[in-house]
Amino acid sequence: MKKLSGIYDLNAGTFASSSSGVAACKDGALEMEIFGSVYTASGRNNAPEIASLFREYGCGITEHLSGFYILLICDGEKLSVFHDRATSPVAFYYTQSGSKVFFSTSLRDLLNESGIERALNENTIEEFIVNGYIYGDETLLRDVFKIKAYHCLAISRAGIEQTPVRYPLTPMTKGEALDRFRETLDSAIENVISDIDSVSFPLSSGYDSNYIAYVSTEKAGKTATAFSVGGSSGKNELPLVEKNVRYYKNLTLKSALTDGGSLRNLPDIVRRLEGNVYESGIFLQYELMKLVSESGKKSLVCGECADQIMNLHYHDKDRIYPARGELPEYYEFSEYPYIFSSYLILKKSGILANSFDIEARYPYLDERLISVCKPLGCISMKDKRVHVANCRECLPPEVVANMSKIGGSTDCHSLFTGKKEIKEFFALIEGSSFFKRYGGIIEKHDPLASERQTGVTLLKTKIRNIILTLLHMKREDLFAEEIKLKEYLCVAYLAVFEALFVSGSGFSYEDDNLSLYDIIR
Repeated sequence: MKKLSGIYDLNAGTFASSSSGVAACKDGALEMEIFGSVYTASGRNNAPEIASLFREYGCGITEHLSGFYILLICDGEKLSVFHDRATSPVAFYYTQSGSKVFFSTSLRDLLNESGIERALNENTIEEFIVNGYIYGDETLLRDVFKIKAYHCLAISRAGIEQTPVRYPLTPMTKGEALDRFRETLDSAIENVISDIDSVSFPLSSGYDSNYIAYVSTEKAGKTATAFSVGGSSGKNELPLVEKNVRYYKNLTLKSALTDGGSLRNLPDIVRRLEGNVYESGIFLQYELMKLVSESGKKSLVCGECADQIMNLHYHDKDRIYPARGELPEYYEFSEYPYIFSSYLILKKSGILANSFDIEARYPYLDERLISVCKPLGCISMKDKRVHVANCRECLPPEVVANMSKIGGSTDCHSLFTGKKEIKEFFALIEGSSFFKRYGGIIEKHDPLASERQTGVTLLKTKIRNIILTLLHMKREDLFAEEIKLKEYLCVAYLAVFEALFVSGSGFSYEDDNLSLYDIIR
């Protein structure tokens, strides 16, 4: 697993690195470390050019960079940490203990090395239950922080400061953007696969991953391996994926299913995600990354965040910095595309990938593509119409005919063998010490409220409910139980996080055969 980590001594004004697996270099007085991929005019992770840009622009360097990265630069007694527009695929944590500031992309290492007192940040539990992540600079742990969106971190003898930064946007008209869309998207994909002989990518039955498959195999002429995970019950797009693979050249498929045994992976999932993010799709994502790792692949080209960067609200300041009321707000994915992509989608994928020593690459987060998509927001609206039209024109017609929006997450029901096991799980959560302490917060919100549907989605749901009624199936009961499972799985996640990262167990469960039920009790 790659890790960017170190200590800054506020009294001495010195920096000591303990990073591993990241690019490290010196250029004169500048020390630099790069987690991920920083693109400049001359290419990827070009240290001399990055150093030159920093000397010229200082904190304005982010306006001249692209990619998915955390960039650390030590200039004498000042340490600066920058991340990309989407806050990077992994998390960057920091804390202060005495005169020393500890930082790391590994929360586990940060806690072990700093020796700070471990305590849950009770102010963030409610927000985590509502959204599955924590907006801003706080975390689930008291006195442990992360860098806010659109900010960089500066550490010096004067103290710790987060400063606003900007990212590149090339102004253009809608007409110019339409003319450049396909070329820019193709270039973004070709850019991240240029140094890979055999490309690997997750493949769903949706447009985003299929366009990656098309460019990789048809336009770039690469051999490729697609990975897909479905659910043994409920939603499962694997059959459609298996059909689509036949229409691409030099593409093989490796697949797996989430099933009644997948729930036992929750402790390992929490250990890897380190309390940064929860979403029901973490079980599928875990199985996916495990499958990729077992196949010996070291890089993965991911289609995450296409929906968000093409959403007309992606650049709206009030959707990036929303007003914060007394109660945590639910950041609905189509209304807060930037927050949803940066704090949830990207972290879910990137942190798990890194934990399996896989480098995830995200062509849809290419800054050139983001610039092209901005003026097209009024056309793409919330359903990426320009991208869909482009896909329909380019992709094999047989693939287009199989396009589906089943969704990448499997049903929570697929994690259980039956009703009895679900009831036992509900009883376990409600009887747990964590639930007894925080039950007031857990039961404060109606989880169904965040699942309310409107427009075409609501119409489709009504039609589906009519069909299910004719089949004598109680859709409402199943839906309510599914939502409760999502919420209680989040509570289980938090209870496991507390046991592993807070209670002082020292993460020793890895050497034990403790089950999820043993940990939560």
